[in-house]
Amino acid sequence: MTPSEVLEVGATYFSVFYMDEELTVPVVETFVYLGAELGNGPDGPQRTHLFQFAGSFHSDGNWNDMSDEDRADFAEPPVLAFADADRDHVLDGEGLIEELREWQQRRKT
Repeated sequence: MTPSEVLEVGATYFSVFYMDEELTVPVVETFVYLGAELGNGPDGPQRTHLFQFAGSFHSDGNWNDMSDEDRADFAEPPVLAFADADRDHVLDGEGLIEELREWQQRRKT
């Protein structure tokens, strides 16, 4: 996990999900952090962190800088939001390396 205090706008972050319950087939996604925003959650105001898929960020530009017309061209927005409570899915480079080492150890056993 990367604490929200150290998330840097424009920096690269990662998320690792697994295709199987045994956690043997990882899927690594690369994101660019766009910033935090305050929205309405089920229990009141909730801060969320907005990330854009790195491929889209570099080919299409920053989602936050796009016009509504440009955004409408996307069948599915290339962004992902994590609530503060769910930010344990967001890893910096060191967190990614640690996660992959743990995955490697699971494969050896």
